[in-house]
Amino acid sequence: MMLLLTLTEMSLGRHYIAVFEATQNVMLKPTESWREALLDHRVMDLFFTVHRKIREDSDMAQDSLQCLAQLASMHGPIFPDETAQVSYLAHMVEGLLSMINGIEIEDSEAVGISNIISNLITTFPRSVLTALPSELFSSFINCLTLLTCSFGRSAALEEVLDKDDMVYMEAYDKLLESWLTLVQEDEHFPRGCFVQPAVQVFNSYIQCHLAAPDGTRNLTANGVASHDEEEINELQEDDRELFSDQLASIGMLGRIAAEHCIPLLTSLLEDRVTRLHGQLQRHQQHLMASSAPDSVDRKVLDDLYEDIHWLILVSGYLLADDPQGETPLIPSEVMEYSIKHSTEVDINTTLQILGSPGEKATSIPGCNRTDSVIRLLSAVLRTSEVESRATRASLIELLSPQMGKDIVWFLRRWAKTYLLVDEKLYSQISMPLSTAFGADTEGAQWIVGYLLEKVINNLSVWSSEPELANDTVELLVTLVEKRERANIVVQCENWWNLAKQFASRSPPLHLLSSPIQRTLMKALVLGGFAHMDSDTKQQYWAEVLHPLQQRFLNLINQENFAQICQEEAVKQEIVATLEALCGIAEATQIDNVGSLFSFLMDFLSSCIGLMEVYQNSPETVNLIIEVFVEVAHKQICYLGETKSMKLYEVCLTLLQVYSKNNLGRKRLDVAAEEDQYQDLLLIMELLTNLLSKEFIDFSDTDEVFRGQEQSTGAGRTVSAADVVLFGVNIVLPLMSQDLLKFPSLCNQYYKLITFICEIFPEKIPQLPEELFKSLMFSLELGMTSMSSEISQLCLEALSPLAEQCAKTQEKDTPLFIATRHFLKLVFDMLVLQKHNTEMTVAAGEALYTLVCLHQAEYSELVESLLSSQRDAVIYQRLADAFNTLTASSTPPTMDRKQKVAFLKSLEEFVANVGGLLCVK
Repeated sequence: MMLLLTLTEMSLGRHYIAVFEATQNVMLKPTESWREALLDHRVMDLFFTVHRKIREDSDMAQDSLQCLAQLASMHGPIFPDETAQVSYLAHMVEGLLSMINGIEIEDSEAVGISNIISNLITTFPRSVLTALPSELFSSFINCLTLLTCSFGRSAALEEVLDKDDMVYMEAYDKLLESWLTLVQEDEHFPRGCFVQPAVQVFNSYIQCHLAAPDGTRNLTANGVASHDEEEINELQEDDRELFSDQLASIGMLGRIAAEHCIPLLTSLLEDRVTRLHGQLQRHQQHLMASSAPDSVDRKVLDDLYEDIHWLILVSGYLLADDPQGETPLIPSEVMEYSIKHSTEVDINTTLQILGSPGEKATSIPGCNRTDSVIRLLSAVLRTSEVESRATRASLIELLSPQMGKDIVWFLRRWAKTYLLVDEKLYSQISMPLSTAFGADTEGAQWIVGYLLEKVINNLSVWSSEPELANDTVELLVTLVEKRERANIVVQCENWWNLAKQFASRSPPLHLLSSPIQRTLMKALVLGGFAHMDSDTKQQYWAEVLHPLQQRFLNLINQENFAQICQEEAVKQEIVATLEALCGIAEATQIDNVGSLFSFLMDFLSSCIGLMEVYQNSPETVNLIIEVFVEVAHKQICYLGETKSMKLYEVCLTLLQVYSKNNLGRKRLDVAAEEDQYQDLLLIMELLTNLLSKEFIDFSDTDEVFRGQEQSTGAGRTVSAADVVLFGVNIVLPLMSQDLLKFPSLCNQYYKLITFICEIFPEKIPQLPEELFKSLMFSLELGMTSMSSEISQLCLEALSPLAEQCAKTQEKDTPLFIATRHFLKLVFDMLVLQKHNTEMTVAAGEALYTLVCLHQAEYSELVESLLSSQRDAVIYQRLADAFNTLTASSTPPTMDRKQKVAFLKSLEEFVANVGGLLCVK
């Protein structure tokens, strides 16, 4: 460990050891003065030799591998030029290969070796990697391939044995990330050099996830099947979330080797679905012949379902990316693969297979002359069709809800990228893909109809499976969230039937859980903004929104509503309406906000009335507040001044009623669960959403409301500040230290108070004395006793407060005195305490503004620190560092250029002396 600490200290100073201890993977950036020592190959050889000698001792082996991982990450001014980097990297790779070859890697070495490889690939520029001798580079890639496959098999074994310490899984993840880094920049490397490695890694992954005899899933080291799979899986989150990073890497490798991987997935999936179809038919015959359904052996079925599960997941990640807000594009490798083979494709046969999910692909003449990308989609549609037919044959008990989830997840991911493919977004387009899924094609219309039918079938069959029902309605949202797709959807008779069924609360849709009904409402509202003639559109809204409004008004306007409001049927109707309102708000887009805002505003006043009626029903109160939260979250950024004021007014009224109903309410149960404080969380979310208007504003003086009557807003003075500060009056007294132990409450609270300090710093000194003290105490607590994220938020709140003091130039005010106290806290944090390096910027900005405000006090802090030093060398080093720190800003003023110069000097200050005085 001494070697490791020596490396860490010489390159980064003791200040960074805390970070090293936390991450266990510090990058090495020594200065030029270390060039002669560290570029001497004998030093590196020594580390490799040491590891060979001690590798049997697992603790020492991990330490020596950490040293090698740091050497593998070396960068910066130590290298005089690229030639030195190439020479260093070549020797490092040679040493690594020599160390690995001929040994059986120990469990304790797996993560360390993967860190070395990861650091080499992420640290050294592509030009340096490609400058390696070609034979050495090939050996390195070959070693990476073999290690990845080996660690993957060991990781699968760890899962079967349910080991606590998943070292191979961690190492495997690290190597897959390294592959992702390499193949995403493959244009720098020799063409095709990653294809064969990609094939090997992909094959290995598939093999580990298929049942015997084709695969090795659930086989222990001696080839015996494990029977604990169900028990283990029930404790885990969904595989597509749990293994999303792995699947992304495997999907990318599959694209690199599309020629091999796409046909392989298609063949495997078609085979499994054919076998599944046969099994279900046999079980159906068995059930018809036997009165004892329990005699069905599910082992073969379960193996097939698990195989299909992994094949669909890998196919989804190979064919499409999760766009995360960007316009999803067909991956270039998939497009190129389809284009390359388009001359061999019979488009009519391809479309026939696509449009015949009820038939085996291989039973259709000419099936080998089809587009492979479309054929893979067809295999998933075939899976979907087998499932649908089984439900119609009353075989639901034999089906797997997990497979149902996988199918709609895949179809949603696929539809976002391929359905109505926009040719303008691509430099070249595949004719088969364009013909099958382009705008104005029969293929696109057919598949929209098919997906809609799938959604309706799922909602009627799987309403008791919340995750599957949720994935299904998310697929529906995908079909209507883009106007071009929605235009086709609303032409389907099934869509109108679904809308009528939902509006009338008919079975089985009324059985769906509240969150799913909310998303379904969102989809129906989005569909309503598709292209329709005015009569049709009027008819649509009359069937979707009008019944909601009428039922709600008829209910709350009944003379005996106060007597019947607590009846279960009435409460259910109220809850269903509130969920629907949230769904309507969630459907907001810039081109429909005008209509939806007006519709929702009519409800919001009534909702406030319900706050009184249901004040003793926390779940209903929370849902009412949530309606306001969603409206503010989705619509505030599009509202001009007039509409914003209306929303502020109604939110203020809501808060006043909430405050009145909660007056004197004690929250003493510190052991209570976090969800008992959901109302507080929602109130803070509402206030934060209202504040976001100051950051994100797409409105154009109510431009989106043209044609609607504009009111001038004369005589109205409610502002965001009024609402937010009234809300803070409610929240602050209730936020005890015990409540801050709940992570979501804590995060939302500090996000809110930071926003307030940044947007309305002038309002902070006007707070009542007790509230002001509470706020300052919260900031101090957040800085000193919370996570680094919370601490950073609090530091960001200090700068605007100090600037506010400087602006008013009033001394001896409570805020001025508080900022003086914060100066010492921030000073101590930067100079005397270990802290996350990411916080240096936030702390530096806060320190600079506080120093501008309290220059004399800052000088006293520096003098006091220096006078306490007994070591003359440390004294001088500190004195020089402080002089350099403020040299560029003497005297410091609230000037941006000076602040930037100070922050740059602060970086050097922290690197030079930050660790000298750290209090452990």
